[in-house]
Amino acid sequence: MQLNKPFATVTPTLDGDVLAVLASADVTFTISQVQRILGTASGEGIRKVLNRLSAQGVVLHDEVGRTHTYRLNTEHLAAQPIMALSRLNSTFLHRLEQHLTEWEGSLRYAAVFGSAATGRMRLDSDIDVFLVRATDSEDDGWDQRVTELARLVTAWTGNDGRIIEYTEDELRAAVAAGEPLLDDVSKQGLTVAGTRAWFTAQLRPTRRS
Repeated sequence: MQLNKPFATVTPTLDGDVLAVLASADVTFTISQVQRILGTASGEGIRKVLNRLSAQGVVLHDEVGRTHTYRLNTEHLAAQPIMALSRLNSTFLHRLEQHLTEWEGSLRYAAVFGSAATGRMRLDSDIDVFLVRATDSEDDGWDQRVTELARLVTAWTGNDGRIIEYTEDELRAAVAAGEPLLDDVSKQGLTVAGTRAWFTAQLRPTRRS
């Protein structure tokens, strides 16, 4: 799946893109506003989709002068499933955070980075997860946890989970060596365990140099 295009999991049509826009905020939209947000769809195509969704009652249509406005009907029976689909990205991150809380003291920091964090996923993109293992960890099941994490990411999304792991000592060595991946995590990463402040502090020796 593409976390940045959640409705594509159930429909590859323009309907999903339009619903994603309407579900993004509890406000009214004009056809031109929807078109600007989507960027690639035609106004006529958007109009047909909105008329079809209005006929189903999923979208509320109003006319003010010559301006036609549309909004998601939040009282519709389908509204909650639509909203849930629109939140797949945040649902994935929350589920990941909840799972990683079970790792207790063995995990110092974790973040999702790469295309899953920047909103540029393709259908075949990996989901990259960066982990830092605590130096004093005595978790004999660490390797099994990492394997299970990769399996869960794939089960939740259909995408391969790519786990990049460091111990704290390895992280310090990578910082000293100027490992470019760490800059990617710092600039784009979405923290799902530990604190961003801790991770940023580990990078300061490289930046001072």
